[in-house]
Amino acid sequence: MANKNAKKRDKRKRENRLQRLLIFLLLALATFGILSLDLTPQQVHLTVNEIAGEDIYYTGATTAYASELATTEAKAAAADAVSAIYVVDEAVTANLLQQLTDYFAAIDELNIRYATDETYESAQYLEDARAVLPGEYSDEVLRSLRDLDSAQLFTLRDSFGDMLADIYNSGVAADGIDAARSQLAMLIGASTITGDSEVFLKTLLDGMTLPFNQAYDAMAHAAAIEEAMEAVLPVMVTVQSGQKLVSRGSEITEEQIEMLEAVGMQRNSPMYAPYIGLLLLIIGCYTLLYLYLRFYQPQIYKKRSLLWLLLVITVAILLLCKLLSLITISGEAALSLRIGYLLPVAAAAILLSVLLNRDTALFVNFLLAIFVGVIMSGELAYTLAALCGGAAAAITASQLSQRSQFVSASVYIALANLLAIGAYGLLFSENYMHIGVGMLFGAGNGLFSAILAMGLLPFLESAFGITTVIRLLELSNSNHPLLKRLMMEAPGTYNHSILVGNLAEAAADAIGADALKVRVASYYHDIGKLKRPYFYIENQRPGENPHDKLQPALSAMIITSHTTEGAKLLRDDKFPEEIIDIVEQHHGNSVLSYFYDKAKKQALAPEDVRADDYRYKGRIPQTKEAALVMLADGVQAAVQAVINDNKYGIEETVRELIRRRMDEGQLQECPLTFKDIDAIIQSFLMVLSGMNHSRIQYPEQMLKDKEESAQAAGAYDDKSLTAQAQLPESATDA
Repeated sequence: MANKNAKKRDKRKRENRLQRLLIFLLLALATFGILSLDLTPQQVHLTVNEIAGEDIYYTGATTAYASELATTEAKAAAADAVSAIYVVDEAVTANLLQQLTDYFAAIDELNIRYATDETYESAQYLEDARAVLPGEYSDEVLRSLRDLDSAQLFTLRDSFGDMLADIYNSGVAADGIDAARSQLAMLIGASTITGDSEVFLKTLLDGMTLPFNQAYDAMAHAAAIEEAMEAVLPVMVTVQSGQKLVSRGSEITEEQIEMLEAVGMQRNSPMYAPYIGLLLLIIGCYTLLYLYLRFYQPQIYKKRSLLWLLLVITVAILLLCKLLSLITISGEAALSLRIGYLLPVAAAAILLSVLLNRDTALFVNFLLAIFVGVIMSGELAYTLAALCGGAAAAITASQLSQRSQFVSASVYIALANLLAIGAYGLLFSENYMHIGVGMLFGAGNGLFSAILAMGLLPFLESAFGITTVIRLLELSNSNHPLLKRLMMEAPGTYNHSILVGNLAEAAADAIGADALKVRVASYYHDIGKLKRPYFYIENQRPGENPHDKLQPALSAMIITSHTTEGAKLLRDDKFPEEIIDIVEQHHGNSVLSYFYDKAKKQALAPEDVRADDYRYKGRIPQTKEAALVMLADGVQAAVQAVINDNKYGIEETVRELIRRRMDEGQLQECPLTFKDIDAIIQSFLMVLSGMNHSRIQYPEQMLKDKEESAQAAGAYDDKSLTAQAQLPESATDA
């Protein structure tokens, strides 16, 4: 049997885990469906030289890309700027200088022969000189050479050689020979060489065949061009949000096609990458959420209704954000994008903080801020604003205790938005008008989010059965219709409920339980007595007890029914299940000992009287709050009936009643510890000592009190019930 039960538990755990995964899967799919709408920018299909039929604007986030066309042009310009590379052939210069040396050496030989050979005549000299020298020389110039000795002749040669070397060392291209010849002639004219020597050199220059010594180096030039092109950085082109990319009626250029492709607007093939990226982002975010809830918020993770609540709020707010982002408020795209500051992520933070808790609200707000960035085409500004505004909402909403405080929450949200929007705009030097419009939307976001959250809160509370502080405060209002009915139709029960609330609330504060929930449950724990108020002793007049005419079994049935009747009444009035559970459990499964004992005394066969026929049908308390209401209910009724109104008598009664509840096993399923029990007793005694403090008795008052005590004693005596014989828990119900 145990093995079978273990298998059932394992199966139930697997089913619960599967259902939670299903919820997260639905959340991821819904988020993907919302965010993927209009994920990619407007798609066009244009070709070069086509005439544009409409203006095309870029509405995405400001982006920059490396333009291949512009970079290619820049590289071409850099290549064109590289001059042709030439190399100087030093051998050409050396040959030219050697040729010059040969000319002067030949003249020197002729001069030596003329000086030493008397048979060598002048005419022959002139003829031989013209034979060894290029150019056309006059007799006078040649005779001037004949008159020069070797030293003078070689000095003239060296001077002319230096001029040639200077010119040729710099390089003489094939098309620069004439320029080199002219430059040499100018150098000769500007030198100290004059007269016939100057004429000789110029004539020699004219007769010489000047070679070029500068050759084009193709490999070096190509290497220089490649180096220059590699030095060119990619040309970045920035596309601003709202920028017009194509004008209607214009001819489409290659640059425009490239720009459209860079921002994802040119449709060449299906775009899968953005959707894959979005899916991965969503999976990552919700995996973090799953792990966070599982390990840090188990009370939410284990309760599927709360996971469904999380799904509904997240999807609803994301869908609203997406719809708002599609609104165009201006013809200027950059200004129209400022609608992103109005996206009510803070509303989700408020709802989650109130309905779940602050930490979960902050975590989910972080994820929603990321998704807002996706909705707004990756603009960091909108993510930052959503993050700050939502954080302010989650923190302030965790302290909400009444609906009017939504106003202060909206102010904090607006301030957080203004700070984030203003700081971002100034940091990145945005247009002041754009900053102003953004701050206007950010301030409106606070009011919009608060109103949205306040409007949705009651529906979510009711739909998911969540009890919020605000709801509890509304239920604790004495003007609530049920409490007003209880006050008018069962005033004794009403007063008893108020006193029970005081006791239970003090004890809840002492042990860290939910004091407000305990107080509200105490107010309504006996609401079922409205059906037959006069069957309960606190609502009876002295001497009038309808139970005297009824069989004990019927009386027990009437008394025990007030828990189920109360639960039914509260369910009809849409009360939170947590309060209804406490109402059903505040007597546990205890036995109405007074009527049970009475039935055994009246029965011919007492052993045939079944205790279960006189037992409450509810579960024993499952929570600290339910246990506190049970104990406070019993203690208040018992102390009310105690004759000895001193500190010792109250404490003895309190301890005896709590010990009895423990002995009956009424507290074995709630998480109370012995330390809690001791704190509860001390809290009860503190409140009861204040409620039952001694006061000065005047003679008239003493006489009146004695009369009332005698009447009360008569009422209890009718049931053979006294404080000394038995603690009157059942008498209170009767």
